[in-house]
Amino acid sequence: MISNPINPAVILSATPVDTVSQTRPVNPITPVPDATQSDTPPFVPGQKYMAQIGERLADGHSIVNVAGKWLQMRMPASVNTGDVLELTLIEQAPRLKFLLQNNIQGSSNPTTLSQTGKFIAQLLNQPVSTATKTANETIPLLPAPPATSTEKAHLSSQLQQALSASGLFYESHLAQWLNGGRSLQQLRQEPQSRLPVFTPTAAAATDPASPVAPQAAALVQQQLHTLETGVIQWRGEIWPGQVAEWDITEHLDDREQAGEPSGKSGRWQTRIHLQLPNLGKITATLMIEPQGMRIRLDTESDEITQQLKKEQLTLANAMQTTGLTIQAMEIQQHENT
Repeated sequence: MISNPINPAVILSATPVDTVSQTRPVNPITPVPDATQSDTPPFVPGQKYMAQIGERLADGHSIVNVAGKWLQMRMPASVNTGDVLELTLIEQAPRLKFLLQNNIQGSSNPTTLSQTGKFIAQLLNQPVSTATKTANETIPLLPAPPATSTEKAHLSSQLQQALSASGLFYESHLAQWLNGGRSLQQLRQEPQSRLPVFTPTAAAATDPASPVAPQAAALVQQQLHTLETGVIQWRGEIWPGQVAEWDITEHLDDREQAGEPSGKSGRWQTRIHLQLPNLGKITATLMIEPQGMRIRLDTESDEITQQLKKEQLTLANAMQTTGLTIQAMEIQQHENT
């Protein structure tokens, strides 16, 4: 993606040094910890800034003075303390993100982005709508609400399949197919396989700067959003007329957030939003840990909250009979559900 072998990391994320919060590094553009909105300096997207490299920290990040503001960035290995660089702001929220325009001051070997790199930078700089950052399913997963335990178990597998075939993991599925771990029929269920053939001639006739078909741009932006946030989002009908919004997030420990293997099993949070005919708006949040599961149900009325609390033990017992370990269950009214 990046054409200069001397300075390979040209897209840089920044964090004000007094508000560092750890997140997992994302390849291949290697962002660093988030910059919170309240502490983000008033930089202007598209504007160039001179930056001077300060102290390099033990975790590999550097303290960088950009227009009088001290920020923390992960700089290329060829950059040294005292070097002066030219940066261009390409994104302001949710974190500051700069493009490294050239090498160390005085060098005659400027850093440039490949066509794919420019395209990714362009996508990162575009506003991300809710529709763009969410994998959408247009066909109901089930023909009717599940009535039996077998049908309910089938719903679980259908949700798993819908997420797997959303297109978010298409490239890894291609690798599995090449290694014999996935069938061609499974690949054909993903949206990328239904895109028109995009030849070099067609590219020149549409947008010469774009290395992918225009119809694929939204899919690429979904993948970039997932890499940026670490959150997988899905929206669709689970049966006709019943829409669900589902998101999944992995919670990392301190070592994993620093990019180091911890050797521990991860903690996952899954949240599903439903508008049910009798219970109204319900949000179910499940925190899945090695020791078991913690469940929280948020309702929009006190009446529904009390009704669910009466059935709380029955619900917990029913879930445990399927082999799940329930550590805790909380039911509460939440105005913003």
